[in-house]
Amino acid sequence: MTAWLAQHIAAYGGLGILAAVLLLPALEAALPVIGALLPGQTAVVLGGVLAWHGHIAVEAALLAALAGALLGNLVGYAVGRRWRTRVLSPLRRRERGRRYTERSLALIERRGGCAVFVGRFTAVLRTLVPTLCGAVRMPLRRYLLWSALSSAVWAPSFVLIGYLMGPAAPG
Repeated sequence: MTAWLAQHIAAYGGLGILAAVLLLPALEAALPVIGALLPGQTAVVLGGVLAWHGHIAVEAALLAALAGALLGNLVGYAVGRRWRTRVLSPLRRRERGRRYTERSLALIERRGGCAVFVGRFTAVLRTLVPTLCGAVRMPLRRYLLWSALSSAVWAPSFVLIGYLMGPAAPG
């Protein structure tokens, strides 16, 4: 999967790489449940690898990843706020989905901002927390603060992980 993704995004040149580094994390966070199937974090790591190989500037990869994380979080929040019932109902149908949803809601209600921060670094929560924060009506200012903080740590971390892996990866 990773090699396929790297090959296909590199085929579109620098703009294609940056588009993937921005759009895949954005869609991952913006689309509850479906987002779990998107390789957003993988695209960010690949952005770092491809930056090491000179396909794009590492600073551009960092900015694209940060923008994608923030954009996806904001859209996910808006989706949860607007379509609360429609979003929560399907998540509660299956036992596994219900378990993740209830855990996430409890975490958000207990920890609020910390849930946003931790959710950015956890695969399943990265897709659920933005929407659930909107659904439970977390204050937007508070959500944006924690979203920006978590994204500002997450994006450079995973771009730099990819950049450090660059010498070991085929270009």
